[in-house]
Order: sequence, then structure tokens, then C-alpha cells
Amino acid sequence: MEKFKFVFKKIFTDVIYAVIALSVAINALLVYYLILLESSTLSLFLQSNNALYNILSIAFTALISILFGLSASLLLYHLKLKQASKSGAGRSVFGGIIGAFATGCPTCGAWLVSAIGIGGGLAAFPFQGLELKGIALLFLSWSVYSSASAIYNHEKGVCYPLKKSWQRHAPIFAGIFAVLLVLNLPIFAAKYNLRFSFQPDKASSVAAVSGNIKNDSSSDSPDINLLFPEHGYKVNASYGDIGPKMIEAGVIDLEKFKQVYERSGRPLTEQQLKILTEGSDEKIIVKEDNSHFLLNFFWAFGLLNKNSILETGPLMKYGGLAGAGNFASTGGWTLAKSNAMDYYSKSTILVLDDKQQKELEDFTDNAYRPCCNNSTTFSDCNHGMALLGLGQIMAAQAATAQEMFEAGKYFNSFWFPQQYLELAQYFQAKEGKSWPEVEARTVMGKDYSSASGWSRVHSWLQSNGLLEQAPSGGGGCGV
Repeated sequence: MEKFKFVFKKIFTDVIYAVIALSVAINALLVYYLILLESSTLSLFLQSNNALYNILSIAFTALISILFGLSASLLLYHLKLKQASKSGAGRSVFGGIIGAFATGCPTCGAWLVSAIGIGGGLAAFPFQGLELKGIALLFLSWSVYSSASAIYNHEKGVCYPLKKSWQRHAPIFAGIFAVLLVLNLPIFAAKYNLRFSFQPDKASSVAAVSGNIKNDSSSDSPDINLLFPEHGYKVNASYGDIGPKMIEAGVIDLEKFKQVYERSGRPLTEQQLKILTEGSDEKIIVKEDNSHFLLNFFWAFGLLNKNSILETGPLMKYGGLAGAGNFASTGGWTLAKSNAMDYYSKSTILVLDDKQQKELEDFTDNAYRPCCNNSTTFSDCNHGMALLGLGQIMAAQAATAQEMFEAGKYFNSFWFPQQYLELAQYFQAKEGKSWPEVEARTVMGKDYSSASGWSRVHSWLQSNGLLEQAPSGGGGCGV
């Protein structure tokens, strides 16, 4: 500790080095924020994860930025002494790069991580990317310590024997080990089903958000019961034998599927098990207590059922055959018997004729969800893939695009309760429309249901004093 006090006092009494450290730290923080915006927004990031993850992630990012600034300043001072350590600079840069790969929304996929072939983004890691931030902190701390020690020794005139060859190359070996660790952690996690969920409790999400809207007057406040019907919203389509066929195909491993709900304390009901194992002619009804089940059910179906949207659409266009597995909707599906891409558009469970496909594409091209700016055609997260699956089931049973939009409006309400509560508040306050009066195609369009569209609505509500507090709750993008 005395060593660090001496070095920091020696360096940072010179204002230029203090300014350099602060400037680099602030710019690093800004770069990480811009990387986050590539896949999400800060509001959605905070809503999609629980408080523990948010606190740790933000704290780690701040520490990474601070250490990066300190490391840069120390290295420049070291350079002034003409003894700059290349390995110290390498550790600093490597730590900063790992910090960049650890930045993003784990639930919606971090595009830098996906770019190196890790399917599912940060959600593929056991601790959803927090371990990457830990690695970054270790390398940056190592860099700061090494630079401070070298400066201290130089100022005090302390001489040490030359390092052995393995000691000089230790940073390189450590870097190689860290890269291999990063690349293999998702494989290890998938093999042993080792994942810690940091997503908010889905069961209480609707109740959790109801206090965020001011109720100053009934004319300006949405009716919660209209937005989240107590008895749910019934779709004019049934499950049929889709469940058993998905289990037979292997896209759903029944034991893994059941474990997800048992671990959360909400085991599958007899009705849900029947839908999966025997099939059901009952009409599909979405409500609060089954919205998460339906999310995973339709996600699996959207991934499995053969359709041109999957085979020639944006997932293949931007990912290619090899890269299509790197999206959160593909790499993030961990409830199959094997790798998710083994089932990608592989089974013809439902076949759509040309008219039905046209209705489906009208819906998917123009239906959005608030976790990103992509339409359902570009179903790169679970909500998009689930809407694609729902749309195919409805289209196969002669539903029109308008009926799909109407169903999607209520499914999104239960999957994104905070965002849709705010949208309902917006239409009620600005246009005097109750939720049933809001045109489904309009509200599900890019102007309102995309991440940027919802953010604009959120800002309008804030500027007009219609939000009680910062949003909380909402649906995560994991299984």
C-alpha cells in the first residue's frame, strides 16, 4: 500500500497525468456505453436483469474504466522514464478489450461476443458475462500493479535481477489462457447446464410495474384490467399436436424444460404438460400465469418449423449458415436435446400455402418488440422467435395479419409489461384512447414497439410528469 501511495502522489501531483487518467477513464466508459447501445438501451438493460446483476455489472464497468485510465497514465509516466513496459501496455489493452466484449445486454445478446462465434451472446456464459468483466479487472489490476512497482523501483533506485524467460512471457501465456477460457466457458456451461439467472422474477412482473404510472386522474391513466385481462386474451387458434412433435424432434428436451419451471418454484401445470406431451385442441389463451410457458413454447416452435423466413430472411442474411447460431434466439435456446442449430428450420410441422405465408410476412415484417429495433422477421431474440412461432400457428389456422397483430399486442403486453403499460399510458394521455381502442398494427409497429420507439414514448411520459418512478420489471430474454 505504501508503494502505491508513493507512486500515485509522485505522478498525480502533476496535473497532466491526472487529466490523462480521468480523460481515458471517461472515454472508456463512453465507449462501453456506445457498445451497449448497439444491442439495447440503458433502460432496457436495467429492466431485463435483476438488481444484483445491474449493480455488479455497472460497478465492474466503472472499475474497468478507472483502472484503464490509471494504467494509461502510469504507462505514459513510465514512458517518460524511458522504461515503458510493453507487457504492461499489452495487459492494459487486453483488459480494455475484454471489458468491451463483456459489454452489452446479456438477454438481448452482446454483438461483439456474438461476432466471435459465441451463440447467445453474454447469456451463453454461466454468469452472463460478469466473469468476463472479472477477467478484465484482473488484467488491468495486473497492469497497474506492474507499472506502479516499476516506477517505485526506479524512483527508489531499487535494482532487481533480470526476469527469467518464462517470467517475461507470462503475460502472453496469461492472455492465451484467458482467450481460451472465454471461448470455452459457453461450451462448458451448455454441456453441464451451468447457468445462473439474473433475470427479474417473471411471475410478479405485471404486478411489479403497476405502481410506475401516476393515477392523478382516471382520464389520463390506463385501465390495468384492459391491458392485462384477468382471464387472459384468447387467440382463435389451438395448439394441436405441436407439443408432442417438438418433443419428438428433440427441440424440446422435456426434462430440461420441466427443470426450468421447477427451479423457479413454478412447476408446469397438468394442462401445460398435456399440451407438451399429448397435444390439445383448446384455444390458446395468454395470461400472466402462463405467459412465460408460452414464450418458451412458441420460441421452440419458431426455431423448429421450416419456413422461408428462417431460411432466406435476415438471420441467414446477416449470420450465414455458420453465424445464424450466434443470435440470442438460436444460441440462447438451451432446452433442446442437442445444439439449437440442429433444429433450425428442420421440421415441417405446419405448412403454409402462399396466402397464409403472405399474411404471416405482413405480420412479421411490421411487428416489433421493445428489446431491440428489429422486426419479427429478424427474430434475433426469443421474443421475436416466439412471435414468429405464434404467427405461423395462427396463419396455418387461417388467421389474417390483422388478427396476428391483435394477438401480438396482448402477448407483448404480458412479455413486456412495463413498456406496454407506458404505451397504454401514452395513448390514453395523448390521444384519449383506451387500450382496446389502440390499433394493434400501429402499436406493434416500429414507431412504438421497437426499442427506439418505446424510448421516445418513455421520454415523453417523463417530460410530462406521467411516470411515478424509473421503470422496473419486464420480460427477460432467457429460457
